[in-house]
Amino acid sequence: MPRLAQYRNPEKGWGVWQVNDKNAGEFIGWILIRPMYFFTDAPAWHDIEIGWRFKQRTWGQGFATEAAKHIMQTLTISQDIGYFSAIVDADNLASIGVMKKLGMDYLKTDTHPDVADATVEFYQVKV
Repeated sequence: MPRLAQYRNPEKGWGVWQVNDKNAGEFIGWILIRPMYFFTDAPAWHDIEIGWRFKQRTWGQGFATEAAKHIMQTLTISQDIGYFSAIVDADNLASIGVMKKLGMDYLKTDTHPDVADATVEFYQVKV
């Protein structure tokens, strides 16, 4: 929780957005929003990192795509955002599918400071 508090900024929409199933009225996952490389000496203030985690029983039903699209649209209305970016393990084909549905393109495979001892793929879409 202390780590989340460091980048949480409700005015800018940074933090973790709760996602509920409207029909069932229950919590099903969350969307993370923060500047890329937030925990480094050079955060990318106009490049917003988006990530998601959902309960496994909801996978493949479009919840991640729908929630992420809504949040991206909401944030671009009120802020000066140049890009939305996401990172993923190369084997996570479902998340890569969500990224592509969000209009993101593959950028590179590299390390990320928040993913210890791992190489990840970077995806991005220009706003």
